[in-house]
Amino acid sequence: MRRISVWLAVAAIFLTALVAYTYKLRLERDRARRASPTPQIENKYRAVAPSGWAWTKDDPKTNRPMVRVTAESFKGTDDPSTFELHALALRLYDKTASSYTYVKSDNALFDEGSGLLKSRGPVTIVINVPAAADAADPKEVAKRVHVVTTGVTYETKTGRASTADPASFVFPDGGGKAVGAEYDPNTKVLHLKSQIALDWVGKGPMENKMHVEAGDLVYKEAEQKIYLSPWSKLQRQSMLIQAQNSVVTLQDGVLHQIDSDRPVGTDDRNGRRVDYSAEKMTAIFDEDGNLVQILGDRSARVVSTQAGARTVLTGDKADLRFALDTTQKNGQEATESNLHLVMADGHALAVSEPLPQPGVLPAETRILRSEHIELEMKPGGQEVQEIRTSSQAQLEFKPNQPSQVHRTLDASHLRILYGESSYVDTFRGWNVATHTDKPAAAAKPRTVAAPALTWSDQMTAKFTPNTNQISTIDQKGNFRYQEGARRASAKRAFLEQTINRITLTGNAKVLDDTGSAVADKIVMNQANGDMDAIGHVLSTHQPDKNQKPGTSMLDASQPMQAQADQMETRDSNNKIFYQGHVVMWQSANRIAAGSIDVDRDDQSLHAATNVVSELLDNKGNGGSNGADKTTAADPIYTTVRAPDLLYRDDTREALYTGGVTLERGKMTVASKTMKAFLTPKTAQNSDDSSLDHAFADGDVVVTDVLANSRKRTGAAEHGEYYTKDDKVVLNGGSPHMADSYKGITKGRQLTYFSSDDHLIVEGNPKQVAFTQMKKK
Repeated sequence: MRRISVWLAVAAIFLTALVAYTYKLRLERDRARRASPTPQIENKYRAVAPSGWAWTKDDPKTNRPMVRVTAESFKGTDDPSTFELHALALRLYDKTASSYTYVKSDNALFDEGSGLLKSRGPVTIVINVPAAADAADPKEVAKRVHVVTTGVTYETKTGRASTADPASFVFPDGGGKAVGAEYDPNTKVLHLKSQIALDWVGKGPMENKMHVEAGDLVYKEAEQKIYLSPWSKLQRQSMLIQAQNSVVTLQDGVLHQIDSDRPVGTDDRNGRRVDYSAEKMTAIFDEDGNLVQILGDRSARVVSTQAGARTVLTGDKADLRFALDTTQKNGQEATESNLHLVMADGHALAVSEPLPQPGVLPAETRILRSEHIELEMKPGGQEVQEIRTSSQAQLEFKPNQPSQVHRTLDASHLRILYGESSYVDTFRGWNVATHTDKPAAAAKPRTVAAPALTWSDQMTAKFTPNTNQISTIDQKGNFRYQEGARRASAKRAFLEQTINRITLTGNAKVLDDTGSAVADKIVMNQANGDMDAIGHVLSTHQPDKNQKPGTSMLDASQPMQAQADQMETRDSNNKIFYQGHVVMWQSANRIAAGSIDVDRDDQSLHAATNVVSELLDNKGNGGSNGADKTTAADPIYTTVRAPDLLYRDDTREALYTGGVTLERGKMTVASKTMKAFLTPKTAQNSDDSSLDHAFADGDVVVTDVLANSRKRTGAAEHGEYYTKDDKVVLNGGSPHMADSYKGITKGRQLTYFSSDDHLIVEGNPKQVAFTQMKKK
């Protein structure tokens, strides 16, 4: 963009013409001394020099040449008094006489009365020609700034020169043209009046030239500014800026800055297009004329369009930064100004919408709002690398498909990183709050689902390559979640969007109207509601309001709570599996085991490995068998230990296997297997989960500890225990009962009442009962 001051060449044309024609006024008195041959007087002319004429002037102090004038012919007239020169050639030297400006005109006419000097034909001016060089040599002209025009008028009284004809400018770094020109040497203002078109090539290849067009151009040399109006157009390579009025500022004759009103800019190359506009815009160039910055003020707008998406960035102000990249073109190095950074301030808005592509479903439209938004391009300026904000921002994902969710995200600041082809790769936000509206279910299109809300200190979202579809969302620090009645919290949450699974870690907690779960880690399947909890699990399940009487082993009126190493819920929380150090309880009733599997649909509970069940008698009755028996106000627990437990709600039966021990008060029943029957529940007795009776089989041993260390021990293959009457029935095998005070009793069936120490013995039909009394 160098040597824009070549526009002064036009001024030089007129100035040199002025000097030439002023000296012509003296030609008549110097004619006899300077001209050869002697003029011949013709009709209507006072003097004629048809075969050549020359005139010189030197500095009287330094003897350096000042002016050299030659003409092929000269004529002087008297009515009106005019001078006419043909084939004029003029050299006007600078003060040091080291260079000169060369002016050539076919015809020149001076009117002495009006003081106007006019050129009636072509005029050529060559600027800054070395004193030793010949400006008449075409090769020398090609090296210098030169101007070609016609119809030049020069005012000798004011020094103002003008032409209404087309003028062309040629200089080593470019050229230009215009129609109509005027130069005032007093103000040093050059005015090009219409159809202005200028090119600056600079020192680079021709494709780097800057092309300028305008309806009117005013160059003020003192200010080093060029005013373009009422419209202007500037183009370099693929960049085009059109505006109403523009001001070009020079520094030492080199393009430095362009200020424009209502500009509209375009950069279209390699399948990517950038459009920008504003009420006011300033373009800044470096010392080599390369574009380095564009500033937009009021209603600033930048649009980046490529194959897959269009991004529109708007704001009160915009700042576009350009990077200088060196490339190879036609075997030569070339410098390009490529868009590197776009910054929007004040009500900044960035909208990125997908464009139709064959075989590709459109992603969501992304809308970013903030007071300050930065858009950074990848090297070469062809693709977006990052969008970021440094202040409070909101990012909205607006669906373009029925299956997509509508997500809004608020953050204190955020970053959006792009992968190949300007597809989003990663999103990062801080102090984030999200609002997600899910699409209506296909079976219930009019159903409006509750929005999903989250909060976290940090958030990172990864996108599936080349799709702009979210793949994973990672939220860290004080994560909270809310969706209808469901709540969740954790130190970290990780969402896998493609399978709709969320993993909570670090004091994870999930709760809804059906219950809650706390664990080191919780994994939830958002699609079907399945959940896995791992590590220090603590869960609560609220009573099922629709549950029928007799469908809970424990207390159906109380929340069911459990702790374990792991927990799994399936089938809408109807199947629950606990594993590792499991303890499940409702009110005072509890079950402990290595694992517990609850199937609500099947109305079953299966506990395995070191099973211990504890049931409280809600009746609260005690015994009267001695002073050591509990009082009526004391609680009575039934504790059963076994390797395995299977409970069915429909029959209210609990089957213990693998070696069973039942403890109730001071009575113990041991056997290989035991089937416990819970008290049937009715509308009047809905919360009773007490043991009603139990059947024991295989090596049954019953032990009852009485007062004063007295103990009764009974054995049989089958035993029955009834809590209502504190009754034990032993039969099968060889039933017998030993009393530590009274001795041993045997029979076909022994019925023992613990509450009143009463024993009924039944013998076989052919064998009497046997009692061996212990001697005192």
